[in-house]
Amino acid sequence: MGTQVTLTEAAAFLGVGKSTLRNWDKAGRTPAARSLANGRRTYDMDDLIQLKKEIEAGKGKARGAGVDSKTVKRAVFKLNSIIRDSDADSNIITRFDEVSKLLFLKLYAERDGFNLFQRLPAETEDLYVQRIMREYRAAAQKADIYVPDSFKRINLSGNTLLKCGRELARVSYSSASVDVKGLAYEDIIRGTFDKNDNQQFFTPYQIVNFMVEMMKDYLRGTVCDPACGTAGFLIRVAQTAPGAGLLGFEVDQRLAWVSNLNLLIHGKSRFKVLALGGGGCLGGEASAFFGEIDAILTNPPFGSDYTDPSILSRYSLGAGRASRRRGILFIEQAWNLLREGGAAAIIVDQGVLNSASSTDVRRYILDRFQIQAIVNLPEQAFMPYANVNSSVLILKKVLRPVEQTGVFYAKSAKIGRKPNGDDDWIYAGTGEASLDSDLPRIVEQWNLHRFGRGVSGDGCFVADVSESLPGNSTLRLDYDYQHPVRKESLELLERSRYVLRTLAEVCVERNQGYLPASDQEASTILYTGLANIEPCTGRAAQVVTPAASVKSAVKRYEAGDVVFSKLRPGLRKAAVMPYPEGGYVSYECAVLTVRKDGEGNDIVDPRLLSALLRSDFVYGQIMGRVTGLGRPRINGKDLMKIRIPIPPAEVQRAVVRALDTALASARRLRERARRLSEAADAKEREAVNGAAKTMMGEL
Repeated sequence: MGTQVTLTEAAAFLGVGKSTLRNWDKAGRTPAARSLANGRRTYDMDDLIQLKKEIEAGKGKARGAGVDSKTVKRAVFKLNSIIRDSDADSNIITRFDEVSKLLFLKLYAERDGFNLFQRLPAETEDLYVQRIMREYRAAAQKADIYVPDSFKRINLSGNTLLKCGRELARVSYSSASVDVKGLAYEDIIRGTFDKNDNQQFFTPYQIVNFMVEMMKDYLRGTVCDPACGTAGFLIRVAQTAPGAGLLGFEVDQRLAWVSNLNLLIHGKSRFKVLALGGGGCLGGEASAFFGEIDAILTNPPFGSDYTDPSILSRYSLGAGRASRRRGILFIEQAWNLLREGGAAAIIVDQGVLNSASSTDVRRYILDRFQIQAIVNLPEQAFMPYANVNSSVLILKKVLRPVEQTGVFYAKSAKIGRKPNGDDDWIYAGTGEASLDSDLPRIVEQWNLHRFGRGVSGDGCFVADVSESLPGNSTLRLDYDYQHPVRKESLELLERSRYVLRTLAEVCVERNQGYLPASDQEASTILYTGLANIEPCTGRAAQVVTPAASVKSAVKRYEAGDVVFSKLRPGLRKAAVMPYPEGGYVSYECAVLTVRKDGEGNDIVDPRLLSALLRSDFVYGQIMGRVTGLGRPRINGKDLMKIRIPIPPAEVQRAVVRALDTALASARRLRERARRLSEAADAKEREAVNGAAKTMMGEL
């Protein structure tokens, strides 16, 4: 028999009146006993606890009405403050650990409709603390999730736990949707780890959702994230493919706990997240899962090197090396883990696809996987934590030689995320908001490709990679190298009716360097920075700039020179500089002076050269030579190797006339568009003001 309490204490505990409790006694709902000493009713606390669970479960939504993610967040903020104020030695991580334990216990217990944190009648503070500690240990065991040793008990003082318990007893979260609770918990995770060195644990949800959509055909059986972080991919997979089993691996014990808890709070049941020692997924413990996985979605820590020789020796891509990028080893481990016919979606840095040092990685991919898709992500995709050029690879495991045909390529310019990490919203004329992202369009094009309906361009294309391999000594797989514009440029060169010359034969590169900030006599310079050169249009500005503010080296240009930005050449920043006094340009630019022919005339008109440098024809030649991760560029030597046609002077003059006519027409269209936009703005103002005056009776 448990603790006996009085009628008054029982009614207070159950939250009902004493008369109600007496009626329940008569109906047999509460088996009350009579005290032998005075004949008054007494109640067994074990029976009352069970009855309270039934009552609270029955009340359902009515009790928790209005509970949203803000309610959960406010409670968590209060818990964090209590622990911080009670323990001066705590830090944000240790407080997160304890808050996550309490939140887990609160939400897990309430699945049975019971407010576990409410003090029981006649329960002393010490007994209350002991019960909460005991309930936590039991819940962690009953939930059947991975619990690291450091998470097997609540590490709070009795007084602190008592204060936290009072806060948690104030509100029930039982009726809040799993989305509310899950999003609230994810916010807590971010609020903790965004303040330290662990930002790599988060893949932007826009990219997570995109990769899951791209992998829909493979989301069956067992779906794994071998570097699961906080389980973002697994949660999204569970929402998209509820029948799939979820498996996560983590090298960090805290994150394995967080992933388990995150999945549990999101209402998921078919999952297992394991903390693997000895190198995590790349260590020996993962071998137990070789050939057992149907699909993999992951964002491995590709920016760091692995140096453990005992582990490197297990991989053909690591054996005999002093170090290897973790992301590269994850590609090989994905093949090991997958069943035949299984697929992996994995984020890699651009060097995996185009750098000479990763040729062996691309050979491994080509020999063992059927490449399904390669999607280039924008550089700012992972900002503010990283600024890197990366791509999503979708690979299908095969056990036979593969013809790499029909590979879907796409390039994303925006993912609905600002550089500071905030969502990037745009608004339709109706006021409806949507993320400013081209990822949905890429998914749409991918689905057209899958069903054999063709791809409509707009940054997407399908490539026969096998066709390019014979002349592709470094086996480049990146978007730029495989782009059809590159192939078309090569075909145009072969068909040219006129003599072809390299840029080095046509131009002299002006490399007159100057450091304005170190020039004590100069107060200002005439400067053209990269921001002063417009993409694609051929327009550039010269700005009077304080010399002391330009602390990097610049290059001199003279009137008639052509400048071309070697940094991010895909922006096609090229312009003729018309300024009589000349000026200075960013050192990231090439400054080109056209050579003269035997009669003292320019070999090619600078305006034509500038136009050619902005054309698909030249960009197709450049694409295959662009290198770099965060700041893609073409080096000066490769730039000077591009070839351009040199037609006779009369042909050049005709082309210049046609170019000038077309550009003038474009300027008129832009001016007309500007005037129409201003007229529309004026019309809107007139309508609004007219409505106001009409309401006042003046019209």
